[in-house]
Amino acid sequence: MIYRVLVIDDEKSLSHSLCEGLGDLGYEAHSASSAAEALEQMVSFKPHIALLDLRLGSDNGLTLLPELKKLDPDLVAFMMTAYGDVKTAVAAIKAGAHDYLHKPFEFDELDILIQKGVEHLKAMNRLSLYEDETLHRSKFMIGESETLKAVLHRIEVVAPSERTTVLIQGETGTGKELVAEAVHKLSPRSALPFVKINCGAIPQNLMESELFGFEKNAFTGANARKKGLLELADGGTVFLDEIGELPLELQSKLLRFLEDHKFKRVGGLEDLEVDVRVLAATNRDLKQAILDRLFREDLFYRLNVFPIQLPPLRERGEDILLLTQFFFENEAKKNKSSVPELSEAAKQSLLSYRWPGNVRELKNVVERTLLLYPKQRIEPNHLPPEISKLRFAENPDGGIVEENAGEQLMTKLLSGNFSLEEEVKSLENQYIEVALALSNQQISKAADLLGISRFALKRKLEKV
Repeated sequence: MIYRVLVIDDEKSLSHSLCEGLGDLGYEAHSASSAAEALEQMVSFKPHIALLDLRLGSDNGLTLLPELKKLDPDLVAFMMTAYGDVKTAVAAIKAGAHDYLHKPFEFDELDILIQKGVEHLKAMNRLSLYEDETLHRSKFMIGESETLKAVLHRIEVVAPSERTTVLIQGETGTGKELVAEAVHKLSPRSALPFVKINCGAIPQNLMESELFGFEKNAFTGANARKKGLLELADGGTVFLDEIGELPLELQSKLLRFLEDHKFKRVGGLEDLEVDVRVLAATNRDLKQAILDRLFREDLFYRLNVFPIQLPPLRERGEDILLLTQFFFENEAKKNKSSVPELSEAAKQSLLSYRWPGNVRELKNVVERTLLLYPKQRIEPNHLPPEISKLRFAENPDGGIVEENAGEQLMTKLLSGNFSLEEEVKSLENQYIEVALALSNQQISKAADLLGISRFALKRKLEKV
């Protein structure tokens, strides 16, 4: 990316030489000699960085600065000032300038300052992306069920505590990482690092050095000292995901660390101490793992200071439909299309499915369904087979019960309203819809998939 720099100074010879020098360093540079010209350049040139002289003839750089920031709040502005204007420059920094330069200055000094400005812009961009992602992902924890409200309440209770260890348990896809992020974001450590460590993804022989770091020559290939993830998280929060996969030999070392927050790097003799909060998560039954001698009981109780149990999606009732609607709206926005409507029968199918993959599975189902059936109304037959195959009959005691495929056919045949012609037509329409979706609505390709002529398919479409 090429960063744009606007030089605002009424000394045109100085502006010209600065623009040339900045161009040689790889920046795109323009100049402006007055407040009016600078404001015009802000609109047309859209600079990332501005070099602003405090004195611009009859104009005042200190007065111009708020106008520049109003046009672009992310603009990194540096004030250029003579020695006698230091107090004014300090006032300019309070008003939004990033830093200032004394005139006259060496070009190397300006180069260093511009580099700092670029690094600031990159950091702000990373922060913005992180906040956008966190905001977007936190919305996945939406719902009105009492079970979800209980989880959100526990997050609010434990988050303000800087040290309390939290153990988050729940099935895969229930949002354990989101809970950990929420605890961190609502804690006093929110502005400090949030380091995620997947205990199941790092090879066992590398896990210790990843957690605690290592000293130079600690093992073959250790050519320099390396800080571990716990050390890099100093001051912030460490999230140990899939803690149930941590090898037994490392569980004892983690337990010692949790007791006093001290550790030694691999190959090191010196005790190091860090200030971190530890959150852990697992989809394993740790109590059973303890009985199977795969997890230390003392580590379990040390982690389980404040437990949060996430409910599976199937136990969240109408939250399934709220989340489905949320994902529908997201996909519609992404594809610039209208939000589809769920039929009552489709809603019933979604509510009755057990969702072994929980919220993650629901999100995938919505995306796949809308790719295959970009329709205004979603029916059960538009849903994946594992969901749409479910049919329901009235229970003699009231309510709805699930039937198997054979019972479904018998129920239909004995209903008194069965029509083979209608059933065949419905199945045919389903295949046509899928073929059109797979062929991007191209009739010739869809006809090839169906094994019929283009003319025959057009005739069938005219009858739909």
